[in-house]
Amino acid sequence: MVEENTPEVVEKSSIDFKIILIGLVLFIVAMGFSFFLMRSMMAPFLPEKETEKQVESRGNLVSVGEFTTNINDITGTRFLRVEVFLEVSEENKKATAEIETYMPIIRDTVLTILSSKTAADLDTYNREKMKLEIKNDLNRKIGSEIIQNVYFTSFIMQ
Repeated sequence: MVEENTPEVVEKSSIDFKIILIGLVLFIVAMGFSFFLMRSMMAPFLPEKETEKQVESRGNLVSVGEFTTNINDITGTRFLRVEVFLEVSEENKKATAEIETYMPIIRDTVLTILSSKTAADLDTYNREKMKLEIKNDLNRKIGSEIIQNVYFTSFIMQ
């Protein structure tokens, strides 16, 4: 009788090993499928790769200077300190000299735009809109499309 029980134990352990192996393979396949499914569903919410974003400077940079101004706040206790640079088109050789000529108008325009903004307008999400507004207003006042971009090298709001 002892000899009859021994073969049954061997067969039962081989069946358990097959079930565990099949379960492990199914688990790995399910995890891989879940990973690729979640990655494809989350792709629109993930930030873009840095290699796709390349900023190329196409012109000369001209310093407008540092501005310290009160921002449009009800209490009037908040202020902004910012340093502004303008990117001037390289195609026009006289552009830098022309910018220097219009510097009082440029400084006044930048100061007016910055002081008219609220704390919410100066948020990091709205800075690109503000840069575009400054660029468009300056190009309109100068009378030509000399300014290509506006850069803030220092931005402190208190």
